[in-house]
Amino acid sequence: MSATLQDRLQRLRRPPSAENGPPVGPSELERLERALVGEAPDALSLKARLERLVAAAARGRSRAPVPRPVPLEEMVQGLRVENARGEFFLMESEAHLESFHGDAPLSRFRAIAPGAVAILTGEPDLAGFDLASAVFLDTETTGLAGGTGTAAFLIGIGFVDGDRFRVRQYFMRDYHEEPALLAGLAEDLARFHHLVTFNGRMFDVPLLETRYRLSRDRFPLADAPHLDLLHPARRLWKARLESCRLQSLEDGLLGLRRRGDVPGEEIPQIYFEWVRRRDGRALARVFEHNRLDVISLAALAVLACRWVEEGWADDPRDAYSLARVLDRAQLPERAEVFYRRTLESDPMTDPGYRVAALLRLAARARRTGDWERAEALWSEAAEAGALEALRALAILREHRERDFGSALAAVERALALLAASGDPRSGRTVEGFLRRRRRLLGKLAGASGVSPGSPPAGTPPRPG
Repeated sequence: MSATLQDRLQRLRRPPSAENGPPVGPSELERLERALVGEAPDALSLKARLERLVAAAARGRSRAPVPRPVPLEEMVQGLRVENARGEFFLMESEAHLESFHGDAPLSRFRAIAPGAVAILTGEPDLAGFDLASAVFLDTETTGLAGGTGTAAFLIGIGFVDGDRFRVRQYFMRDYHEEPALLAGLAEDLARFHHLVTFNGRMFDVPLLETRYRLSRDRFPLADAPHLDLLHPARRLWKARLESCRLQSLEDGLLGLRRRGDVPGEEIPQIYFEWVRRRDGRALARVFEHNRLDVISLAALAVLACRWVEEGWADDPRDAYSLARVLDRAQLPERAEVFYRRTLESDPMTDPGYRVAALLRLAARARRTGDWERAEALWSEAAEAGALEALRALAILREHRERDFGSALAAVERALALLAASGDPRSGRTVEGFLRRRRRLLGKLAGASGVSPGSPPAGTPPRPG
């Protein structure tokens, strides 16, 4: 009678010398099986043992080998810098001013008039701001919420130096290197008097001020004239572009689309992994992300200044946005040029911006006393259903022209539009028009001797 499979396995586990002698300890095969299965093989059926062995083999295959950490110096070309506060890592790179960043040349820094930044921001205090002598700053941090628990582990700065745009990136390889990094950065920033950031007023500068304060020092550019490009960018380009994030502006304005870039929200975790494992591969992508941020910040600042200097606004949305920027800078004549350019577009294209431009031009005509032109502009805006224009027409015809019937017609038109909209938030607006209607009905009644409750012939019917 042939031996069963169970007997064969038993003999395989037993050393040859023990086949006819007393039992000896477990064989190598039995020990291996016990290690894989987790208990004595004899306690399980053959099927259970085979299932566990197959599962153990699958687990072994699923465990990918952990790659060897790659030193940072093999991934980025930097150097260790030592000062009185310790040591940090510094990476330097440069681009020739005759080169392009996307579609934008870097050569226009010195062609920007100092007054352009003041116009762009609407801040007269920035009238002498010179981009060619400014420093462009961007940080990568251990968190996005700010506060004393957030540190800037990588700080990139860019500046014009002769015919080059240079980028320096200050990196702390661990938390204890922060004092040395801040000292090295302060020494470099001390020679600049103008600062450019992207959302730096709300994030980068307060964060650095906190880190310097904790280090018993002061951020060198705390009182420097500061161009935060985020807000001018929104005023110039938000009407046309879906997003005014830095990388969206790169794509929409510079024609630059990053390939393989690390998402900003992943950067803090990449730094924590670096501190734990000292693997420079993912961190090298963070250095590149920061470098591109600094150069894009500079290129977009130059581009925004050229827009306000040279009037780059072909799209009606851009024309209206530029007109608003010029209005904010108290340049009404230049603003009017771009409001008019907005009106040159197809009336069916972006009618909201056409109406807004009509209202702005009408307000300017009213300020200059050109009531005839103001009425024509309000009438055109009223045709598009602008409540503000209907209110202005009612006021003009009631108080200046004493044409109560025409004023009442504008009020009734506004009330009809409000009733059709069904907007529950329009209560105060409706009440304002109702008060005006009651007053006009009273004036019409006084002029004709008719009861105030009875509107005169030819007056549009009152909406239900």
